[in-house]
Amino acid sequence: MFTEKDNALINQKFETLRLASLKRCANQAEYEEVLKAFDFAKAAHHGVRRRSGEPYIIHPIAVAQIVVQEIGLGYKSIVASLIHDVVEDTEYTVEDIRALF
Repeated sequence: MFTEKDNALINQKFETLRLASLKRCANQAEYEEVLKAFDFAKAAHHGVRRRSGEPYIIHPIAVAQIVVQEIGLGYKSIVASLIHDVVEDTEYTVEDIRALF
């Protein structure tokens, strides 16, 4: 399980990404896909930690941050970055991801 400190860190990291994403989304529907991807990835990786002890979801957020701020890609790339490890690390399948996104 995550502590309050873990959840605060996750929310802080995502808030930075969320604000950057607003600039890359052309409309509300695209923005909502980013939010949906974050919620999905966060739930899929709930309670999972990296070897460092950090909540796993911090990694996909960091990748998405690079995609949006350093490379300047759009919402589809942000979504893909957030969910990129879900199939590899959870019980979700590629078909599940296709159906959801």
